[in-house]
Amino acid sequence: MNQKTKIFLLVVVVATGIAGIVASGQLALAGGNGHDTIPLKEAKLIIEHNDKDKDTGFQGFLDSEGWNRITVTGPDGKVLDFRGEGELGRLGLTELFFETVEPENADVPIEEVLETLPEGEYTFEGTAIEDGKKLGKTIGTALFTHDIPEGPELLTPAEDAEVPEDEDLLVSWEPVDKTIDGDNILVIAYQLIIEKDVAPDQHMIGKFGLSMYLPPDVTQMTIPEEFLEPGTDYEWEVLAIEESGNQTLNSSSFSTSD
Repeated sequence: MNQKTKIFLLVVVVATGIAGIVASGQLALAGGNGHDTIPLKEAKLIIEHNDKDKDTGFQGFLDSEGWNRITVTGPDGKVLDFRGEGELGRLGLTELFFETVEPENADVPIEEVLETLPEGEYTFEGTAIEDGKKLGKTIGTALFTHDIPEGPELLTPAEDAEVPEDEDLLVSWEPVDKTIDGDNILVIAYQLIIEKDVAPDQHMIGKFGLSMYLPPDVTQMTIPEEFLEPGTDYEWEVLAIEESGNQTLNSSSFSTSD
């Protein structure tokens, strides 16, 4: 092998090594430090309509192994952008719940509210992070519709009724099978919420009460007397949840005897 051949081979080896390093770097950047895309555990976007107060808004929820940036994009483009900054941003977040302002239907008709978010698929995408280490990207999708169920008609107890505190209490409501426009709809669950009508404790998230999801064929529930306190005001509501997650609630109140 002559000198020129040796030099040529050396150049080829060096060039190949550099190309390999550059390619590896590009793959690392494109793949988020070499990690695969991590799917979100949950990604949801729904409508919540209040049949009693006549107002309507949007809610969203996501759950993940960890993130510090999430962008929500829909058929018309970007909708929301969330960023975790500072120490908590570096640590990483897992869950996120958000709720929009709910304008009264008399001021902003439902049709105008729905124009804010068209029906279709929405993408939740961002940076995956865990214990301060970036893991690439995380992504999930949510199907969003404009199917809004009617509000359940609450039957018992009657509005502002006084009930015995030393007896079990039957709460009941009418089933829902129509939208607010009168179209057929499939309700997949009801949510029953009963809470004491008091301000929440300053160090607690939520009020004293109960919340349960029930199958669509269940329209009543017996509340044991042990749950009720004497001389106490309660608020209760039932949400009808249709198959894409949109929900409509109706609410009422009762009190217990001393």
